[in-house]
Amino acid sequence: MINRKITLLGPEGTNLYILLQFIVFSIISWFTLFTSVELIEFETNNILSRQIVFSLIGLAVFFLTTYLSIENLYNLINPLFVLSISVLIGLLFTAPILGVRRWYDLEPIGLPIFIQPSEFSKIILVLFLAKILSSDIRKSVALIGILLCLFLIFIQPDLGTTLLLLIVSVLMFFLSDIKLRTSVLGLFIIFSFFFILLELNLLGDYQVSRITEFFSGEDFSQQQSRLSISSGGLMGSYFTNLQQTEVFVPVQTTDFIFSLFSKNFGFFGSVVLISLWLLFFYRVNRSINKTEIVFEKYLLAGLLILLGVQIFINLLTILGFIPLTGIPFPLLSLGGSSVFSSAIIFGLINRVFIENNIVV
Repeated sequence: MINRKITLLGPEGTNLYILLQFIVFSIISWFTLFTSVELIEFETNNILSRQIVFSLIGLAVFFLTTYLSIENLYNLINPLFVLSISVLIGLLFTAPILGVRRWYDLEPIGLPIFIQPSEFSKIILVLFLAKILSSDIRKSVALIGILLCLFLIFIQPDLGTTLLLLIVSVLMFFLSDIKLRTSVLGLFIIFSFFFILLELNLLGDYQVSRITEFFSGEDFSQQQSRLSISSGGLMGSYFTNLQQTEVFVPVQTTDFIFSLFSKNFGFFGSVVLISLWLLFFYRVNRSINKTEIVFEKYLLAGLLILLGVQIFINLLTILGFIPLTGIPFPLLSLGGSSVFSSAIIFGLINRVFIENNIVV
C-alpha cells in the first residue's frame, strides 16, 4: 500500500471534486425537501432540519472513512461481513416497524432515529465481493455469502434491496476474470435462489399489492409521480410557486423525491442533476485503470455499480416502468442511513484516489 500524509483538503488528502460533489448533492436535497408537502403541512421544519443534521454527520463520516487506509480496510472485510450478517439476523428478533423488520429503533438509547442495516450491508457486500474476486479464495465462499445476505434482506421483507444487490453481484461477477463457465454457473445459482424465494411467498401483502397494481396500471403513487414531473415543465416552479404543491405524491421525501425535484426545477434542472451524476461516474470510472491494486479496481467498479443501479432503479420506479421498490435516490432522498451509506461510498472512493495519487 502507498502511505501518504493526509490533510483535509487538496490533492494531498481529500479530493476536492469528490468532496464538492457530496456537498452539492446534499444542498440540492435540502432545497428539494424545503417544498415538500410533509414539511409544509405535517412536520414544519422537522424534515429539513433532520436532513441537514444527517448531511453534516455524513460529512464527518466521509472524512472518517477517508482516514481508514485501504490495507486496514482490506483486513477488516471479513469481520465486517460477519458483523453485517449478525446484524441482519438480529432484525428478525425486533418488533416490526410499519409491518416490516428493516430498522433498529435507537430511541431507547436516546437517539431519535431509525437505522436500516441493509444500507450498510450493500457496501460491505461490495467490499466482500471485491476481496473475493481479486484473490485466490474459493469463489464458492463468495456465492454462499451473497445468498445468505440476499436471503436475510429478502425476508425482512425488502424485495427492492434484494433486487439491487442481485444486480450488483451479477455485474461484478461479469467484470471479474473468473472463467465463463464458473460465472454462468454462479449466476444461475443466484437467480435460481432468488426465484425460489419468490415461490416461497415470503413477500409482504403490500409488496404483492405493489406488483399487482403495477401490472394493472392502477398504482396511485406512480400516477401522481408522473403528474408531478410533467407539472414542472421546462423551468420548474421552485421560485414561482414556492409554498404550494399542486400534485400530492405519497412518500415524496424518500422514494419519490426525484419527482418533487423535477417539479421544482423542471426538465432543465433534472438534466443538470443527472448530468452531475453522469460526470461523477465518468470521472471515477476513468480513474479505475490508474489504481495499482486489483482489489481497488474491483472496489471502485463495485461502488460505481451500486450507486448507478440504485439511481437507475429509483428513476424507473418513479416513471412507472417497474413496480415500487423502496430504493432511495442517493443523497437526495430523506434518511440518515441512506445519507451515511452514501458518505461511506464517497469516502472510500476518495481514499482509493489518495493512495494512488489520483486527482479528478
